[in-house]
Amino acid sequence: MKREQFLAQPEVESFVAWLAANLPALTFKLRFKSSKFVPGGLTVEVQGIERVLEHYRWKASWHDSNQSVVESETWAETQRSLGQLREWLTSAVNAGDEQQALQACLQILRWGGVRGAIPFLHRLEAKDELSGYLKKMAGLMTLDGDNDLDDLDASSVERFDSGLTKIHALLDLSGSPIYDSRVGAAIAMLYSLFRQQWAGRGKPLLMFPSGGARGSQIRNPGAFLNSVAAPQFSTIDYAEWARWQVRLGWIIRALLERTNWFAGQGTLPARCHAFEASLFMLGYDLRCFGLALASNSIAGKPEVEAQDCERGGNNWVPTGHPFSQVLKDYLAFRYSGALDNKASFVEWLVAQPRDEKPLTRTTTQGYCFPFSIEEFDLFGRPLAQLERIVAGGEDGLRAALATEALEPFTVGDERVSVCLVDVLITGNAYARATTDKDRVDYIVSAGYAGTENSARTLMALGRNVGKHFGLLDAQHSPTSLFEQFYQDCSLDA
Repeated sequence: MKREQFLAQPEVESFVAWLAANLPALTFKLRFKSSKFVPGGLTVEVQGIERVLEHYRWKASWHDSNQSVVESETWAETQRSLGQLREWLTSAVNAGDEQQALQACLQILRWGGVRGAIPFLHRLEAKDELSGYLKKMAGLMTLDGDNDLDDLDASSVERFDSGLTKIHALLDLSGSPIYDSRVGAAIAMLYSLFRQQWAGRGKPLLMFPSGGARGSQIRNPGAFLNSVAAPQFSTIDYAEWARWQVRLGWIIRALLERTNWFAGQGTLPARCHAFEASLFMLGYDLRCFGLALASNSIAGKPEVEAQDCERGGNNWVPTGHPFSQVLKDYLAFRYSGALDNKASFVEWLVAQPRDEKPLTRTTTQGYCFPFSIEEFDLFGRPLAQLERIVAGGEDGLRAALATEALEPFTVGDERVSVCLVDVLITGNAYARATTDKDRVDYIVSAGYAGTENSARTLMALGRNVGKHFGLLDAQHSPTSLFEQFYQDCSLDA
């Protein structure tokens, strides 16, 4: 489907008209907890989408090509910062300078507080394919061309996450939005409000996806009464996420072409990014819309935490799996020469003879938890790198993170890196408490898990991953590497 076809659909036309009519009048109660991204927090009530931009906050820093630190927090500062990153990335990609393109990408991720795409970017750069891949994606994702959504498919979109959406958006010149969990949550909430008022019928057409927050914030409209739940990033494929970035970009351009919103920002692409930045602020916590929560709602929480939702919390319970054994199994799978993807690995695991009860397909799907780009992005790794990861220890951790010098671990704004966060939680639990009951009580009371069983699932994975990489010792206590890696890392959001 191309842009004109997409925008001509009656429901899309009606949604754009609804946004134009309603966004100036809606009131938003922004409530941000104090964090490294929003020091001191934020409490303000504003009317209208344009007023939201005045309160944009995202404290970030990165290093330019001369290793000078670039810092930003307000929207004006962020515009300048992103302008520098865009210029660096664009010039490197256009020149085919793989090393500079990689460095620009890595600094974009540093600005965004995300790191999941690092192994993928290194892999492309090592094959001299990074600039070519980014150029190809730019052509497929532009908002003002003759491109077709159907061309964003499993063969063209190799990876996509909250980091790569930033890279693709910055390389784009037509105003393509950064589509992360917050932007997705905000537009999904607005669409849900539209559907409640629209006279049209039929299944919802615009199922904007979103992802979980690292804290207790709500980023799924389905948590509210009579609202349309958003599909979660973890349940859609990479290409579908990319297509939603384009769809949202088309909607934003169509909306701004019929209004004069953000006129002071200048060009249409600049106005698009201002609108996106406002969505980013609204999507921090959808409670800012002032709607009533659905009773016993679990829609705003990851599936694995469905039983914990009455409690809220920070949702760090993983899909349980024997981490070290799964890594060994995957290495054996790679040695077998089979096609390296999730479907093939799952089939291979199911077919392996075992003394105990054979693995079910559902169980083996769960075993792939650490393979996603949100964790360690293991599929497609070079064999030599994978062997280091399987061997474990500090060298294995550096290989897993695709870095030769370990940097202090940081927790971003979204629920990612669950495996490594669980090591942090588990190490802290063992440092604080001497009995299993006290450790479970600590994890539940902190909100990291909602039940005793889920707390034990969390610790089981934390112990396994922690010991594998030398972050925890044989007694599951923090090692010197743990202290070096996590330093003063805080899970407070």
